[in-house]
Amino acid sequence: MKIRKYIARNMPEALQQVRDDFGENAVILNTRQLRRNSRFNNSDQPQVEVTAAVDEIIPTENVESEDFGFSPDVKLNPNIGSREDVLLSGKSFGASKAFEKQRNITKVENESSIEEPIRRDYRKNEVRNMELNNTKHISEIDQLCNEFRKHGITEEVIENLLSSLSDEQNKGSLKKNSEVFSFINNWFKSHLPECRRLKIGEEKQVIGFLGSAGAGKTTAIAKIAGSFAKKRKDGVVIISTDNRRIGALDQLEALSHIIGVRFETAFDEMEIQVMLDRYEQAQLVLIDAPGYGCRDEIGLRQLKRIYSSVDVQEVHLVMDATNDFKHMMEMIEVSSNFPNRRLLFTKKDQVSRVGTILSATICSEIPTSYISNSNEVKGGIEPADMRGIFTGMIDINGEQVLGNV
Repeated sequence: MKIRKYIARNMPEALQQVRDDFGENAVILNTRQLRRNSRFNNSDQPQVEVTAAVDEIIPTENVESEDFGFSPDVKLNPNIGSREDVLLSGKSFGASKAFEKQRNITKVENESSIEEPIRRDYRKNEVRNMELNNTKHISEIDQLCNEFRKHGITEEVIENLLSSLSDEQNKGSLKKNSEVFSFINNWFKSHLPECRRLKIGEEKQVIGFLGSAGAGKTTAIAKIAGSFAKKRKDGVVIISTDNRRIGALDQLEALSHIIGVRFETAFDEMEIQVMLDRYEQAQLVLIDAPGYGCRDEIGLRQLKRIYSSVDVQEVHLVMDATNDFKHMMEMIEVSSNFPNRRLLFTKKDQVSRVGTILSATICSEIPTSYISNSNEVKGGIEPADMRGIFTGMIDINGEQVLGNV
């Protein structure tokens, strides 16, 4: 089976390209619109993208007569037999090999008219079996993509997967279903960035946080501080700069008291630096910022200036797992100027499909840090092992998604 991707100005033009290359036996795996001046379309006009597949063995109904090099004792006879009649050698299945390599199959006269009906029926059965097997192979990949869609994997990720799968199949290295499924499994895991959670070392680390209002940023900071405070209570400090949300300071101060870590407030670069100097021996300083959305350009620039002035080593982008993929990618885009970003997902316990956060991680290529899976202050946060989450996604209730297609 061959898989190929076509890009054209409109759908009829793309489908004509498919017909020109693959003929009428092509199977459309996926279609999507490409916005102009986007990541996948640099032109000023919108385009369409069609992913199509075709079996390398072409059904006999679509081929015409041609002598494809049988042994000299095979003669072509246009007046006998049907299109599917092929002379089979008594020693080997020579016609089968020619059938695979040639698109044009002709009527072949059998030397024995008595054996011809038997040979013809045998050949028809084999052609039918080959067509069924190839159709099944294509439908399995299509079904697998639908399974990923059900789990929230986006079209952009599926398209990239099919493109890589097509390139690998063109090399001839994927011949069995098990090899195809193994490739898909490895593709996902190789495209999911590694987890880089915080680790306390000898030198002080200053970590900044960024996220829109309501993303769960403040609670996530308290959870992280609490996990480190179990062993190094005096070495963890939380600094809040959130003077925009009503009750934000009181909330974080109360959470800090619950987990037993030091809490301070600062609202500009100078005040933050004073706090950093005061807690010079601290090993981990977590800075909570106001909630800034995708369109708050002024606030994001101010926060970027503050974080740069106090030498923040990492910025953890906090995103609500219940948000849609588009919103996640917009937040990732507007935060591109911040250094050493990490993705931190909250409210995972409130989503039934984890494909959205997997897709955002793959498309952003940004390492992850933590995943929050409860609203409890103590606990409920763990390293964001996205490869493990993918494995869990395809192994729900002990039944492998890859094995169900």
